Amino acid sequence: MKRKLVLGAVAVALACGSAYSADNTVFVAPNSDAVRDGSAAHPFATPSEAQEALRALKKKAPNGGPWTISLAAGEYPIDKPLTLLPEDSGSPNAPVTWRGPADGSARIVGARELKGWRVRPDGRWETDVPIEKKPRFQVAVWFEQLYVNGRRAKRARYPNEGFLQAKGAKPTLLAGDTELMELFANGDDLASLAACSFAHLRLAHLVVHHKWSSTRRPIRGYDAARGVVFTEGRSVTKWNTWDANSTYYVENAPFALDEPGEWLYDGEAKKIVYIPRPGETLETTRFQYPVPGLVTLLRIAGDPGKETFVHDVVFENIAFAFSDSPRRQCFKGRKGLPSGEIGDDSSFGPSEWPGGQAAAHTSAAVLADGAHRIAMRGCSVAYTGEYGVWLREGCVSNRIERCSIVHPGAGGVRIGMNVASQKIGKGERMTGFVNGRGTGCNVIDNCVIAHGGRIFAEGVGVWIGHSPFNSVTHCEIADFFYTGVSIGWVWGYAGSLAQGNTLAFCRVHDIGQRALSDMGGVYTLGTSYGTCVTNNVFFNIDSRTYGGWGLYPDEGSEGILFENNLVYDTKDASFHQHYGKDNILRNNILAFSRQCQVALTRAEPHLSFTAERNIIYWNAGPVFARYGGTVNETGKIAWKDNIWWMESGAPSFNGKTFAQWQAKGNDVHGVVMDPLFVDPAKRDFRLKPGSPVVKAGFRPFDISAAGAAIAQ
Repeated sequence: MKRKLVLGAVAVALACGSAYSADNTVFVAPNSDAVRDGSAAHPFATPSEAQEALRALKKKAPNGGPWTISLAAGEYPIDKPLTLLPEDSGSPNAPVTWRGPADGSARIVGARELKGWRVRPDGRWETDVPIEKKPRFQVAVWFEQLYVNGRRAKRARYPNEGFLQAKGAKPTLLAGDTELMELFANGDDLASLAACSFAHLRLAHLVVHHKWSSTRRPIRGYDAARGVVFTEGRSVTKWNTWDANSTYYVENAPFALDEPGEWLYDGEAKKIVYIPRPGETLETTRFQYPVPGLVTLLRIAGDPGKETFVHDVVFENIAFAFSDSPRRQCFKGRKGLPSGEIGDDSSFGPSEWPGGQAAAHTSAAVLADGAHRIAMRGCSVAYTGEYGVWLREGCVSNRIERCSIVHPGAGGVRIGMNVASQKIGKGERMTGFVNGRGTGCNVIDNCVIAHGGRIFAEGVGVWIGHSPFNSVTHCEIADFFYTGVSIGWVWGYAGSLAQGNTLAFCRVHDIGQRALSDMGGVYTLGTSYGTCVTNNVFFNIDSRTYGGWGLYPDEGSEGILFENNLVYDTKDASFHQHYGKDNILRNNILAFSRQCQVALTRAEPHLSFTAERNIIYWNAGPVFARYGGTVNETGKIAWKDNIWWMESGAPSFNGKTFAQWQAKGNDVHGVVMDPLFVDPAKRDFRLKPGSPVVKAGFRPFDISAAGAAIAQ
């Protein structure tokens, strides 16, 4: 009966045509009247109702507009993505605007309430696992995220902080791409698993960090005598497998539930258990879990292959929050589940993720294909299961401005495809678009992108794949476990579409955090002529084993300008080039890298890079990396007019004094000179009046101009 009332209200509004405001605004508010017409007095209750009404209005007035859908403050729960099709488009002079209150209090959420909580005798809280009724059976709803008072709660984890160190691992290939993996624990690190029931083991996760990715697998068993835990899932790549350098932790095991704020999905007892934080009460604490399978909250669904696009739509001051993160399930139906478990649905049970660089095979809460001139302004995307926003295929001239993209399960923003949509020949340098499928010319400006990788540690702050002419400017990109910004997705010198991209005036910091390796503040790949990394600040970059670089042009990086950047407090070199061609490192401040200062890993017959007018400043230790020390002399590097200063004394260039190194033809006009920073110990790299570096050729730049201007 309720559904009939809703349809009737829309029909009446369309027939009369007078319920909407004179400026073509359709109103939406939560908990509206039973009879709704989209007016300010009787707004629609859901965004989809307003969308339906606006489509009809536009058919009656195809040259009208601009159009507005106004969302009042409040929460709008959804069970499926809000999907925009080409008919939802505006025009350049008459856009369609979805607008919320200036404070961002209109929230589109992909979550359900979890109620029925009660206090146990031990002080913990519990409620029953939610049950979903299906036509032929009931199924226990499985979820791996829980939001408590609007924030993602910590899943029961052992150890609570940091990682355990693996002793080693042994894979055994099973059918297809599946492998059985034995992970060998050190000592009694995993002894607590011996007390877990069969059901608890099978519903727990082993999360392993290895080199540049992480793997999540359900536990198949534990051999206490050998200290071996067994997992099964898709095989990891042979060049990034588990080994004695891998670290790991366990999630969702009963023994791991031991501190306030943690929760457990107890599949054996069919309970959700939570340890309250100090001050939390049942009356004031709200619990939500993601709608199963709802990864995407907003879907921009043009069809680039047919050259049909969604265009000229603006989203202002709207929050998108809470999305799921389903991966392939390991156990189908009752297979592997304890006897008597509710449900025979393939969606029940722990997900499995084999890991992959940059979490490139995950999706996003805001997912766009065939999007032209779409804007998001003052919006937030938070607590997602995978990436925050992905401008995937056929996305051109879109803008994300003054937005907050925080707490994503993977990374923040993705631009372009991780699989080329057109064939790129070896040596070609393609910069155009083909049959509507190309993505490029997008802008990410003045945004906060932070606190990512909470489910897939390899998520990147901003990832640009096969896509040219994008700009990322004035952003704060922080608190990720892998790379801050990644540009390009071609290894080696084959043609690449990632050309002419710009990363400028951004602050990128607290990256890596000793969780993964082979990463940096900015990471580039492939031929990238016209790409500029300028006027940024990179700091606090640390890796698990190797890497932790500031500026990191990796395999085949070519034609990139790194200029006017401040890079400091990196684990490894402030600038490290694996191999590449014709890159320029100019007028940067590279300071306080702990292991070395500048590095080249592979010598090639062509010019690898030019380093000119940089200030290289450090405490002590080598200039060049131990893994490429001789390469820095045999490789072709054009050193010009650089300023070198080591606080603890005269620097050593592979065992040579600066004069001896210069005698080999290196940096013949460079100098060893104190640049006279204001307070380098406190990381104040402004130049004191009278600094000699200006006469030496260095051109001062405004460090304070980097970062986002919005408050989040």
